[in-house]
Amino acid sequence: MKDISELLVEDNAWMMIQDWIGDSQANIRILENTEVEGKEALFHLQITNKSTMGAIALECGGFLIDHGWLYILGSGHPEIFGSLINNTHQSLFEEGFVVAYDVVGGIFAMNTGKFDNNNRNIYYFAPDTLEWEDTGKGYTDFIYWVLQGDLNKYYESFRWSNWIEDVSVLTRDQGISIYPYLWTKQGEDVENSYKKAISIKELWAIQSHFRNA
Repeated sequence: MKDISELLVEDNAWMMIQDWIGDSQANIRILENTEVEGKEALFHLQITNKSTMGAIALECGGFLIDHGWLYILGSGHPEIFGSLINNTHQSLFEEGFVVAYDVVGGIFAMNTGKFDNNNRNIYYFAPDTLEWEDTGKGYTDFIYWVLQGDLNKYYESFRWSNWIEDVSVLTRDQGISIYPYLWTKQGEDVENSYKKAISIKELWAIQSHFRNA
């Protein structure tokens, strides 16, 4: 195990990430952490802050993206479910290392060898297919895409006219259940579907149940 002093370097990635945030058109909230929390996360991960993941773990509790639609995990914060070192999502999604999730049950996870032995890409567990889909991006490219890409286009088939209002009242442990389910033919009409705030763990459990049925 490397000591924390060996993991802290001057050539860190946080300034690069801050530049991306400054240039972003997305609604972004950086969730603050303490120095102790950041160093604990970095030590646990055993990576340096020269890496994008290391910098995020060290410098923040996570990000809320697009009014809280998408959560990027950091060292942890009361307004986010889980962290890079407390991956409570793993009990239901064991295939990869979870780095982000969204309010409709989607999960982004880094490949640890169970998806494909030839890459370390981020895979997306899609609520409309209940399948893991390769984003074709490594972690750094994934973070850049989140901050600089068109999330509205990516989530176009999942969003409804007043989604911002519905998302804004969620608590840290909630997601939005959409019925008929997104993975059914009837679930394609998201605008007119029934929507309810439920525990995010319950939402994942429902998806996991139907995926394994």
